[in-house]
Parts: sequence; structure tokens; C-alpha cells
Amino acid sequence: MREHPAGHLAQLARLVARAPEGGGRRRLHADGQWLYLHDRAMPALAHGWKLHVSARAAQLPLLLDLVVPVLLRRTCDAKFAAGADVLGATNSGAHGAAAVGKAVTVYPREGEVVALGEELAQLLAGWDGPRVVSDRQVRAGSPVYYRYGPFRAPQDQDVALMNGPDGRTFPGLAQPSYAQPPWAVDPFTAAAATTAVTAAAPPKDTRVGEGRYRITAGISRAPGGHVYRGVELASGLGVVVKQARAFVGEDTEGVDARGRLRHERRVLAALAGVAGVPRLVDYFRHGVDEYLVTSACGPRDLRRDVLAHGPYAEGDSGGRGWREAARALLRVLDAVHARGVVVCDLKPANVVRGEAGSWSLVDFGVSALDGERPAGATPGYGLPVASVPARPADDYYALGTTLHFALTGLDPVAIGPDPAASRDRTLACLAAALPAPDHPALAVVAGLLSFDAGERTAAAAALREGRGPAGRKVTRPAADGLGEVVAHTVGTCVRMARALLGSPSAASRPRTLLSLYDGAAGLGLELLQHADEHPGAREAAAALARWTAAHPALGLLGPGLYDGRAGVELFLAHAAARLGTPEPVSADADARLGTPEPVLAHADPRLGTPEPALADVPDPGALVSTDQISGAAGVGTAHLLLADLVRASDGARAQRHLAVAAACARRLTDGPPQDLKEEPNPGTAALAEGFAHGRAGLAHLLLALPSPDAATQAAGRAIVEDLAAALPRLAAEAARPGATRRWGSWCRGLAGIGTVLLQAGLCLGEDAYVDLAAEAAGACRALAPRMGQVVQCCGLAGVGELFVDLASATGEERHREAAGQIAALVLSRAGGPPHRPVFPGTALLTESPAWATGTPGVLTFLRRLHRGTGPRPALLPLA
Repeated sequence: MREHPAGHLAQLARLVARAPEGGGRRRLHADGQWLYLHDRAMPALAHGWKLHVSARAAQLPLLLDLVVPVLLRRTCDAKFAAGADVLGATNSGAHGAAAVGKAVTVYPREGEVVALGEELAQLLAGWDGPRVVSDRQVRAGSPVYYRYGPFRAPQDQDVALMNGPDGRTFPGLAQPSYAQPPWAVDPFTAAAATTAVTAAAPPKDTRVGEGRYRITAGISRAPGGHVYRGVELASGLGVVVKQARAFVGEDTEGVDARGRLRHERRVLAALAGVAGVPRLVDYFRHGVDEYLVTSACGPRDLRRDVLAHGPYAEGDSGGRGWREAARALLRVLDAVHARGVVVCDLKPANVVRGEAGSWSLVDFGVSALDGERPAGATPGYGLPVASVPARPADDYYALGTTLHFALTGLDPVAIGPDPAASRDRTLACLAAALPAPDHPALAVVAGLLSFDAGERTAAAAALREGRGPAGRKVTRPAADGLGEVVAHTVGTCVRMARALLGSPSAASRPRTLLSLYDGAAGLGLELLQHADEHPGAREAAAALARWTAAHPALGLLGPGLYDGRAGVELFLAHAAARLGTPEPVSADADARLGTPEPVLAHADPRLGTPEPALADVPDPGALVSTDQISGAAGVGTAHLLLADLVRASDGARAQRHLAVAAACARRLTDGPPQDLKEEPNPGTAALAEGFAHGRAGLAHLLLALPSPDAATQAAGRAIVEDLAAALPRLAAEAARPGATRRWGSWCRGLAGIGTVLLQAGLCLGEDAYVDLAAEAAGACRALAPRMGQVVQCCGLAGVGELFVDLASATGEERHREAAGQIAALVLSRAGGPPHRPVFPGTALLTESPAWATGTPGVLTFLRRLHRGTGPRPALLPLA
């Protein structure tokens, strides 16, 4: 591979400088993911036909040398993968299947996509690259693709909808299959457009392998290829058909998904006849992809089994005893090891349970055969530092983590640099989830998770022989040294703020950068809570506020509280009030908030007038959505908080905010509260009653209005009565063994509902609602040991906040103790030393600066628990 020592940006700059006009028309900039080439002559287009050029990572430098001169002869914008390592990560599927292969994206001038696409396709004929699954191919044998999509990507990566000329909208984000808006006409020929579709997946009649197999269902989807259920037509045998996409997941040795599938074919041949291993049936090509066919082992893998039916337990009730499952898996491992194979990727998704209670291992793509194996494994499940060459004892560690999942429904902790800390936290999670501190499974798993191969082997032998292993002592988690944890986490958030301010992607992804949910506003609001005792927090919050107020993407946000402008304005107002500086922060915020029609209501100016004439609007539902995240309930909540903030200093402005809040409340009462677009989603969440998108979020605003009219008061009480009536059913659903952990969440489940019931009890003076809030909290507490996320949204921090609220409102120590137990669970899911934790975001393997889905929201809960502050005015980091 030819490398450019100065980097790809310098390479691009040299190419631009050689353009006939000397590069004066073009502007270059970069972020961590992309290099951007902007043509000053390019007209502003919201969306249109764009081109993607696919390439393997090692080809990127040569690709730039070939493609950039072609683009410089035309009028277009473009972006390029920032480096071979970035393209390699993209082609691995790390950013989703729809991103794979996109080395270059070209935004042509209207009417020029065909000419430019054909020129690039001819230039790159015969080049290899992963198929771009969201697009159609310009010409067979060339890695140039096209689709209709947003053109504003360099400035706004969050463009989710495109507006057509007839007013209809169409999703703008790329999907794992081709989609075209109804108003767009494919500019290329039908023959060229068909080429890629026939190679993208099994034919539409669902027969593959020259008609030998009929696809009946999908098992899983992955960037490297999908897995299907099927039938061998000649024999009627149930089979599994596994796809490997060309050039996806290519490693430094050039082995891609197909190479791993070929390796799996060799492993299965070596394991022929082993009970508990699928039988190799066939191997064939379809287009450039390759397919492996094996016998089917059962209807459900262990991950799906636990999520559907709950964790495994003591005994053998219904064939779901943990000890019997462990021994059965060990028998399969023994047989596999006897053939010279080490599995190397044992995990719940690769364990299949048969109809008659049999157990099988599947997916041997990275297994070691006679000491040789491709790179790859699932983080957290395998031995942190694998043996070279792989040894059977390595699989015993993975057996331990797989048993941990079977017993808890939790993935192992795998964040931070210290494998021992992650392993010990994993065992602490298991101890918290098991019914007794001396549960025999704890010793079994602890022995298997030893870093010593001899101890793992001894633990496997004890399990095989039915003896109890001599596992080391495992303690249940405790929230010790909370003050030190909080101080450390404040420092982490300060570091995150500085990283955000220094981010090279300052003009992209405005919601991610700026919003309360996952941007500067949420991070800054929490840092403001520490401004008095932590100088770094004060400095970081002020810098975030100045940066946010001047950010060019501010106008791209919608009106919402959590995902839009309302949350940003709330942060800026609090920064001005708390920091007490008349510098750009307070001046900027005051200029916006002092207008007669507050910016928060910019989506509909009528909401900013003292008496909005909503009755004159023919379709009130078209104004804004109703929920807390993006809609009227959240915008109204923001205005109530702003009114409280300015009441003492500017009564007139406070009244304007109250008027907007009242208008938002009337928006919620225009129709029956249950007429929400969101429907309940059984098995995942209680959306119809939830806080983020459901009725609890509406009630939160209606109950908080200081002087509600009769209709608003009645609507709020009606929703609360509905929530109270629904709570026993919801709590019972949450207690089912297979209930999803999201039933306990703040955004979708019982934690948010319980908080609103507590709010109702305090506002209406009815103790029965407070009791129901405690009942909701109890259901959340039962779910908590099986909640893998530690964050506010769908995680433990949101549950812990409910207990802090209950403790503050009732003064009952049991609620504070429960909040401490939730904090202990949060700390058990973290990496790092005991008092210097690293909290995983929703990705579980990395920390995040997002308030709702990362470290700042965890800090909000821990800070409130440590300080013992009172009830929140809103479910935000404001108290």
C-alpha cells in the first residue's frame, strides 16, 4: 500500500492545488471521520442523487489520486474517509451495515450525476470494494453506487427526513437496503440499476444454491452477512444458511468475512460427527458473496432464550437449570477440544438449545484449528489476554461468562484498561443478581473466570464431576466512598467537555453536539451543579455555554426539550444565572430569552404570544408533537423552568414563559390524551404510559402548571388516574421472568411513571399516589440487578433517581437505602479502580459525554444521592 507521510488531508490539498483554477474555488476541512471538499460554485441543495465509491482500506491513497482529479473537473461537493484506519473501521461494520464501503461520497450538481457516475465507473472498472447495500450499482464490475439522499451531510449529519416537492417526507438516513423517494426518478438505466440488487441477497423467490435450498426466515443481520433458516428441498432437512459479504471486515492480513467463513468450513469438516456441533451440508457462491449451509440445531440461541424466558435458576424446572446447562455445554467443549479445535468465541448467541433439550455450539469462524485461527472475538466474553496459540482452557473462561449471562441476562463488564477490575465487577453483578450470597453458581463462575489456566481447568473438572469448586470469595457490590466517586466523575465530565470543545467535528451532528439529551447542554447543566466546589467544572461549563451560544449548527435544531433548542436555551439561561458573568454567555442568552416571542417556540410563533389562538388552527396536531423529548410537553416544561429562573429578576419575562407553557398545555388537551402516535411495544417498553413519549410525560407538564385552568387540571388528573389504574398491571408485567429490563426505565417504563405519580401525590395532596410511586419503585428495584445499562435513559441511574425523589419527599430511610443499593449496582457495572470508575455508555464498551446515555447522567444520580437534595422540578440535572 502506498502511504502519504503527511496524511490524506495533505494528499488531498496537493491534488486540489493542481486543479486548473489553482484550487481557489475549493475549501478543505476535516474531522475525525471525513475529509471534506467544498466547491464554492456548488449550489445549495437539501437533497438529491449522490454517488458513493467503495474501496478496500489499503486502496484509499491510490483511490484519491484517481478520483479527486475527476471531481475537480466538475462542480460538486465531496467527502472522503479520513484514512485507511477509518475506512477499515467503516468496512468492518462498526458504523452499521449501511456505512460499509463508503470511501468517497460525491454530491453532484443537479443533472450531472449520470455523467459523473459513468465516468467514475469506467475509471474504476475492475476495482474491488465492499458492496454498498443502501445503494444501487452504476455498472457491474465497478465499485460506484448511487442513491437519493440528503446533501447537507457535512453540516448536519442528523438529517433524518427529506421533504419532497409535494409536501411528502421520506427517510434520509441510509438503510441496509435500497429505498427511493416517490418523487425521485432513477437517472440511470434499469439494467444498470438491477445489477447490484441481484448480487445483494438471495433471489426474491428465496431459493439459493442453484435452487437446492429455500430460505424460510431470518436469524440475524450483520454487516458481514446475514444468517437465514431454510430447508433443503431434496431431503426436507432444516438448514441454516450463513452469508459472508465480500471485503467486509477485512483484517490486516487481507482476510475478510469470506475468509472466516471458509475457515469455519474447514473447522466443521474437522468436527464431523461431534454431537452438539452442526453438520456441514454445503458451501457455494452467490455473486461475489459466499454461503455456508449447515444442519439446524434448534429454534433459539441462549441469548434469545434468556431475554424471552428469564435467567436460568437452580434445579431443572422446564429444562432451564443452570447446572445442567453448564455440564451439557462442557460435554460439547470436551468433544470439540478432543478434535484439536478451540472455539475462541463461545458466547450466548453462539449457544443453541434444541427442541428436545439438547445443546449445541455454532459459529466457528474464528476458532483455532491445530493452532491456526483468524483474528476476532467478542469483547468481554473471551479471556482478556488470549493464549498464543489458543488452548482449551481459554474456552473455560468464555463458558464462565456465558453462564454469567444465563444466570443474570447481563453481558460481562468490559470497560476500562484493567481486565481484573472488569472481571471482579462481573462477579459482583452476579452476586447481586443471585438470591443468596452463598449460591453455588457463584463459586463455579468465579473459578471459570480465573486468569490462571490451571484454576480454570480445575473449575471445569469440578463442574464435570459434580463437585463444588474452591472458588474465591466474591462480595456483593456496595456504594462506598461516594464522595470520592463523585469528585472523580466530575473530573471525567470536565475532560469530556474539553474534548467536545476541541472536537474537529464542530460543524456536524448538531443534536449530538448541542442537545440536552446527548450534547453540550446536558453535560453543561450537570457541570453547573459542581461550579462552586470544582473550579474546573465552572470553567468547563462557561466554555461550553459560550461555544454553544455561538455554534453555527444551533439553528438546525428542532424545538424540543431533550433533543432540540429548548434544552439548549435552558442550559444557556442557567449558565448565565449560576455563573454570574456578564460575558458572552449571559449576554447571548439574555438577548434570545428577552425577545417578545421566545426562541423556544420558534417552531410555531403562535406559542410565543400571550394568547395563542390555537383554536383557529385547523389541525393542531400538525404544530408540534406532544411528548417530552421533542414536543409540546417538553417545550412547556422548559418554559416553566425558565419562568422559575427569571421570576425574581424579570416578572414580565416570567409571565411570557408561563404563557407559552400554558399554550403547550392546551396543545395537550386539544384531544384525548391517549391519542398518541406511540403505541405500546409489548416486550420492550410501556410506551403508552411512559415518560419520554407517553402519557406520564404529558401529566408532568399539566401537574406542574402553577395556575391551570379547569380543562388542564382535569386532563392532568385524568392521566394520573389512568396511570394509577394501570400500575398494578404494569408491575405484574415487569415481574414476569422474561420481562425486558426496560420495564424499569426512566424513559419508557416504571421509573418515569413512578416519578410522575410521586409528583401527583405531592401536587394534589393525595398519599395514595405516593404509595403507588413506591410500588413502582419496588418493581424497578426487583429488575435492577438484571439491568445492564447504568445510564439515565433505560438504565440504573434513572431508577436510582426515583428512589432519591421518594427519600426526599417522604423522609423514609428505606428509599435512601434502596438508592444506595442502586448506586452499588451502578458501580459494579463500571470499570476502573473502586473510587475512580469508568462508566459505560449505552455501547457498554466506551464512556460517553451524553447526559441521557452516558457519564453525566450517572453523575446526576450519584451527586443527588451523595448530597441528599430535594425533589427535582423536572427530570433534568437541575437540582
